Amino acid sequence: MSAKIPRPVLWILGFLLFLTIFRDLLANGRPLYCRIDGVACFPGLRSILINPDRPFKEKQLRDIQLIPDQFEAWKDPANFDEPPVYAPIPFSPGEFSSRNQLRFGHPGKSHPGLPPDKFRHWLGTDAEGRDIAATVVSGARIALLTGSLAMAAALFIGLLLGTLAGFFGDDGLFIRRGTVLLTLTGLPFAWFYAITVRQWASTDSPGGFFPGIAIFSAIMMLFFVAGKGLSRLKWFSKDMALPVDILVMRAAEVFSSIPRLIVLVVLAVALRGVADGSVWLMTALIGVFSWTGVAKFVRAELLRIRALDYVTAARGLGLSPSRILIRHALPNAMRPVYIAFAFGAAGAVLLEAYLSFLGFGGAAFRGISWGSLFINENSAANPLDTWWVTLFPGLMIFLAVSALNALGEALGE
Repeated sequence: MSAKIPRPVLWILGFLLFLTIFRDLLANGRPLYCRIDGVACFPGLRSILINPDRPFKEKQLRDIQLIPDQFEAWKDPANFDEPPVYAPIPFSPGEFSSRNQLRFGHPGKSHPGLPPDKFRHWLGTDAEGRDIAATVVSGARIALLTGSLAMAAALFIGLLLGTLAGFFGDDGLFIRRGTVLLTLTGLPFAWFYAITVRQWASTDSPGGFFPGIAIFSAIMMLFFVAGKGLSRLKWFSKDMALPVDILVMRAAEVFSSIPRLIVLVVLAVALRGVADGSVWLMTALIGVFSWTGVAKFVRAELLRIRALDYVTAARGLGLSPSRILIRHALPNAMRPVYIAFAFGAAGAVLLEAYLSFLGFGGAAFRGISWGSLFINENSAANPLDTWWVTLFPGLMIFLAVSALNALGEALGE
């Protein structure tokens, strides 16, 4: 597949990728390098691989970390032997000062209580004093991470279901009766123990989104294996033709008819106890509700390809259906998938901005996502007087979505 992608699109996507990879080197409220009591330290660099809230091993850094006003502590020259080296944007995404707040600071304004030559908010601050430039840099990582991973999940689901529907149809896939019955029986049990029970559990029980997925998958695997064993009995060993095309298309119609934004908000609230404020939960929810376009494209292509002469010849030679699908049919049906991926990633970026604007994740997302800056915490403030709060993140959302849509159009030519 060859496509001529416009150079401005590549520049924009490359710029967003640069912000994503080097976020902690571009916007960081802790020094990238400093000396304390004659010891060289790199407190800002640890946030690249380690949670910055974890206690430091070095006593000098741990003492600064225990100071209540960390915003000023990491920027106070008196805490270091020599002037430390800071990132170009010396503020971390989402951090703000509880001592010297700079509410709705104009672009270029110095932060009060800090050396004015080093600590300027080049793009201004929001209602709580969070640095807009740091949020712009951090929002690129959230947007690309959400868009790419959500569409990767949608691609996996849509490719699997679309392949089954398009290549096997309603009479080409057979499964034993016992396997079907026990697998369907396991669905409510898996949901109950993976989601419901963990929401009722005490707060000291292990939380997180991925443990719930692991529990759900393990229970379903147990029922599937049990169904394999049950299929050895005579009545349960009968093969059943699964009408997979009808099932997949009806499921796609249901998912397409549901307003995604409303459902995502409802599910985010319902699963708040499982993964409160988790970007992984947001990514998974967007991916689960974005597979329909990929599935329809793949199904349509495979319906066309399976009727071609070379597929018929492969069947006549006695090749297995799986080999025909993987080696011959599926590679020729991937072009629409790339297009759907690009357009879907643009939609995922918009959905992430909507959810952040609506308050998904609460305080955990404030100041690290583009959409979170559109929340006006001070209802008395005139948006025209605080234009910088929404202008810069809105411009980044526009550039990201436009570039991804242009990429999809280029791939489709």
